[in-house]
Parts: sequence; C-alpha cells; structure tokens
Amino acid sequence: MRAMNFSPISTSRRGVALLGLGAALSMSTAAWADGQRRAGDVLSYAMPLGVAAYELYQGDREGAWQFGKAFVVTMGATEVLKRTTNVERPDHSDDESFPSGHASRAFSAATYMHRRHGIEAAWPMYLAATYVGWTRVDANRHRWGDVLGSAALSAAATWWLVDPKEERRVTVLPLIGPRGAGVEVSARW
Repeated sequence: MRAMNFSPISTSRRGVALLGLGAALSMSTAAWADGQRRAGDVLSYAMPLGVAAYELYQGDREGAWQFGKAFVVTMGATEVLKRTTNVERPDHSDDESFPSGHASRAFSAATYMHRRHGIEAAWPMYLAATYVGWTRVDANRHRWGDVLGSAALSAAATWWLVDPKEERRVTVLPLIGPRGAGVEVSARW
C-alpha cells in the first residue's frame, strides 16, 4: 500500500481552502437566515392584503368588511398585550415579545379563510402562517408560545366577528321508492 505524503505546503493550502469554504458556508447560512426572516416579514403583510383583495375581487364586500373588523380587533389586542404583558424577547432587545405581531397578521388571514370559506381554502394559509411564526422563532425574536398566542387571539377575533359564507345552491335529488318516483329540490340563498 502506498503511503500518502502530506507536505506542509499542501496541508496549509488545504487549511486555507477549508477556512475559505467554511467562511463561504457561514456567509451563505447567514444570508439564508436573513432571507428567511425577510420572507416571513413580507408574507405577514402580503397574506392579509391578499385576503382583502381576493374578497373584493370576488365581490364579497361583506366578507371584506368582516375580515377588516377581525383584523383590526386582532392587531389592536396584539398591541395591547405587547404593552401590558411585558414579556422579554429571546434576544433581550425589548419586552414586547407576547404575542407576535407578524404571526397575528398571518394567522388573522388564515383563520378568516377558515371561518368564511372552510378548511379546504384555509390549510395552505395555515401552513404559510406557521412558516411566518417559524421565521420569528428562528430569528430569535419570539418563542413558540408567542406564536401560539397570536394564533389563538386571531382565531378568537375571527370566530367572533366573521360569519361563514353560505353558498347559494340548488340541489336536485331523484327519489325512487317501492311505490313511485319523484324529485326533491332544495335551495339555499
């Protein structure tokens, strides 16, 4: 078997190369983390704006109004709790950690979609809102309890102020029995 020869020059070059690679990876990790934080920031504003725009585009003024009320109550309660609970942030920057404003905005949009349009329309929004919460925890600005508090607060406001949208439907069912046949028509407006 042949012995490997590590000269001092090649070892130092490898060391420099490894240091360079490590620095590049750490910089890319920092850039990745910063990108995730920014994505959470943008998403926390885009989600409620998107919900309001969607409802107005669909012509559902009542839904847009109800979302607006629930959103204002959620954000108002979030700000009151931030200033009265005095929970210190994990990064020790201030004492306004509970609840997370970013998560309150995102979960307000998700819970509205759930209440108004059903879980089928809401589950992607819940995933996005959870991602926003994760970015806040990952950035060391909040704890998971702050995010869960935001989700509970937005759910309470939404379930209180938003009515489910009842779709107008006409259902026609054939009825066949041993002594005859018929048609049942039911409608919801």
